Amino acid sequence: MGFCQFAFAQNKSQIEILGADDLRGTKINGEDVQKLIGNARFKHQEALMFCDSAYFYRKKNSIEAFGNVRINQGDTLNLYGDFLNYDGNTKVATVTGKEVRLVNPNFNLLTDKLIFDRKNNTADYYTGAIIESKNDSNVLVSKIGHYFTNTQLFTFKKNVVLTNPNFIMHSDTLKYFSNTEMVNFLGPTTITGDSNLIYCETGWYNTKKDQSRYFDNAYIITDGRKLEGDTLYYDRKLGFGQANGNMLITDTANLILIAGNHGEIYEHKDSAVVSKDPVLTQIIDGDSLFMHADTFKFFSDSSLKRYLFAYHHVKIFKSDLQGKCDSIAYALSDSTIELHRDPILWSDSNQLTAIRIDLKMKNKQIHSIFLDEDAFIISEVDSVKYNQIKGKEMTGFFKDSKLSKIKVRGNGETTYFGQDEEGKFIGVNVAESSGLDITLKDNAINTITYINMPTATMYPMDELDPKTELRYKGFQWLNHLRPRKKADIFN
Repeated sequence: MGFCQFAFAQNKSQIEILGADDLRGTKINGEDVQKLIGNARFKHQEALMFCDSAYFYRKKNSIEAFGNVRINQGDTLNLYGDFLNYDGNTKVATVTGKEVRLVNPNFNLLTDKLIFDRKNNTADYYTGAIIESKNDSNVLVSKIGHYFTNTQLFTFKKNVVLTNPNFIMHSDTLKYFSNTEMVNFLGPTTITGDSNLIYCETGWYNTKKDQSRYFDNAYIITDGRKLEGDTLYYDRKLGFGQANGNMLITDTANLILIAGNHGEIYEHKDSAVVSKDPVLTQIIDGDSLFMHADTFKFFSDSSLKRYLFAYHHVKIFKSDLQGKCDSIAYALSDSTIELHRDPILWSDSNQLTAIRIDLKMKNKQIHSIFLDEDAFIISEVDSVKYNQIKGKEMTGFFKDSKLSKIKVRGNGETTYFGQDEEGKFIGVNVAESSGLDITLKDNAINTITYINMPTATMYPMDELDPKTELRYKGFQWLNHLRPRKKADIFN
């Protein structure tokens, strides 16, 4: 029992008076009190306390100090204020005043009331404070804050704002390590910079290196594009952002969404890359167009025109248009989509192929299509009969999302199976002309206008073999490659 009493007494050491200009005794509420006037100084263990005047309650082991209050603890901490209430038994100092300042080598804290717990090495405020970093230009404001002196860690709650030369951060709850200038987010957080906006609900930010990582509903908005993912990484100095897991890039200007499992943005190059099973979605003609490829890439050229590239194993599905090719170049500025390397498009019953195919859109609708070199359109009549249009190049025009008119220029050829009103075959028309203008109705050839010295012959149905004599060079019916539903673009 004696040992326990000794230990208890040691923990509750007595406050020492170091001196004052005037020291006198008095009574307050019947208790003996020492009154110090002018240059009052105290010591409690390793802490020194200074003020203009004070009351020292020896029995309670406490101090009430007034005017130019300062607490010094070691070489790293000074606390200033107008009034101090210090309990030597609990080692808790409550400092109030017009300007209460907590100063250490890394920061200045300014508030109107601070509770400094020397036993637990914490400092708390509940009426708002401003913290200014000495190592950089970080300024942090919050309603409630807790500072842990041993680890130099701040925790902030309610209306937290961190201002940096490169961004402004708003958060509900965050941690700030003043020695390393590392910030941890523990609630909804928004970071606004000159060129982007970032949101997350958990994450961290290294303000020294301008590097950060974000989780939980995280996204980055930059230059009209929104990057989302399960986890985001961002380097502000490099202008580089990365998303992993359930990644989504939204191009609001062009109504384009690209989903995948990995995405990167390069702000300084105004570019973005999406990989790992990506799929693009765009609203065209009031319908969703889906596109799958190995990789998608956004970028801007020297004239600031924006492009979207899709490369390798590209497949397209829309309810009234499907496609397949190796790569695509999409000029977002003029809404032109170029299909390269063995491109195929299917529109209703028509199969379109060429060396290169261009789709042109106007007002978010497919306006026209251009087939460049070895242009070939095939439409199945039955399992052996096919209407065919062939030429050097073709331009097709759409109306109400359907192919309505085709212009063929250079080496134009057509094979067309004629039918009467009852649908019976009446013959096959085989024609050649340097130019052809064709109209379609209900996805079938309606009229053909021949330009420049045409030759045309209507053959009886049994005169030519449709499998051998009525198929142009390069004929391939590739219907087995046609995506029939959205899921097929992943096969």
